[in-house]
Amino acid sequence: MEAFITDKKIVFAMVGLPARGKTYISQKIVCYLSWLGFKIRLFNIGSYRRQNYGTKECTAEFFNPENEQALEARKECAKLALRDLVGFLKDGGDIAVYDGTNTTQDRRKMVAEHLQSELGSHSLVWIESICTDQNIIDNNIRATKVSSPDYKEIDKETAISDFKRRIDQYSKIYQELSTDLDGEETSFIKLYNVTNKVIMNQITGYIESKLVSFLMNLHITPRSIYFARHGESVYNPDDRVGGDPDLSERGYAYLPRLRAFFNEELRAGRVGQTTKLLTSTLKRAILTANAIEVGVKPVSLKVLDELDAGVCNDLNYDQIANIYPQQFQARLKDKLNFRYPMGESYKDLIQRVEPLIFAIERSKDPVIVVGHRAVLRCIYGYFTRQQVEDVPHIDIPLSTVIKIDPKAYHNHEERFNLDVENPDQPESAQENV
Repeated sequence: MEAFITDKKIVFAMVGLPARGKTYISQKIVCYLSWLGFKIRLFNIGSYRRQNYGTKECTAEFFNPENEQALEARKECAKLALRDLVGFLKDGGDIAVYDGTNTTQDRRKMVAEHLQSELGSHSLVWIESICTDQNIIDNNIRATKVSSPDYKEIDKETAISDFKRRIDQYSKIYQELSTDLDGEETSFIKLYNVTNKVIMNQITGYIESKLVSFLMNLHITPRSIYFARHGESVYNPDDRVGGDPDLSERGYAYLPRLRAFFNEELRAGRVGQTTKLLTSTLKRAILTANAIEVGVKPVSLKVLDELDAGVCNDLNYDQIANIYPQQFQARLKDKLNFRYPMGESYKDLIQRVEPLIFAIERSKDPVIVVGHRAVLRCIYGYFTRQQVEDVPHIDIPLSTVIKIDPKAYHNHEERFNLDVENPDQPESAQENV
């Protein structure tokens, strides 16, 4: 199906002044479309500049449009990134993201003409991020820019001052996207103050239209997302799949620990009456979600039900291997695409939970998802920017709460072990993902 809906190569190219969230948007696009299974790659012009010219000489003066030598250097970096982008698409890539300021009509014309010359029939969509809220700009500079490789050995206040001068240099020549300047036929999406207002022109393709819906759900409001599997069910010890079993004795013993964990989060103000508590329609998940007391009732969603094992429901893996040996071997070879007879595959499950991804992205309040291993793998895989091939193999253990705090360029993750049988394990492990 992917080949059908990407019959043309697609390039999403960013436009905008520095500190407007272009790289954040670029990374989210790559995260989303790679999670859907497309071959996509990000090409950041700034990375080429740092690779070729380092960082010590790249102060605000390097971005002065009247500095002809630096201007040629930056043009060369833009062309290098474009060259590699074209190479990726010619070598089998589906979609590429060209991340840079691209603030003038001349630069955008150069990009468009090069792509037309090298790729022929293709789709080029410009995405412009415009921000008029100075608070958002200042927060972005402090949160991301001062810690960038450009300011690795420079104190924070000096870095902030220099970066603001860099913005001033770009502002001298900045030309917003418009049909008058760039042409009526130009495809573009203009985002104002993240996604407070969205303007589109000539957006017609399936993926391009799908991306507009995705972008409209993004925001930068801090909040936590929690993932927890249901308590152990009577099926878990025997590796039986699917069904609608009750919790085991160990599963019921887990519930007070889960309640105590979220009571602590409630006391700390990290969750509360605006929290969204989501679970599936299956008994084991509902019983687990009901143990969480944060001032809201769980919302049961069919979309969160476990992967449908079809004719293999209620069987354990040994039984599946004996009764359906060919299907068992096929699943071992390709767990992502294998579909249980009369059931689902992981690819099916990803499509099923996609609307929920939009809803979680849209939420500015904390979200708690109590679900099942396969479905949580898919959702967690998106938020941690996993390759789609790795999704079926992600570790989502029982008796563990996974907490993710989305950041601009990465997500901060903590795992809390609440295991009844192994209480002495470390209660949290942190990593950047």
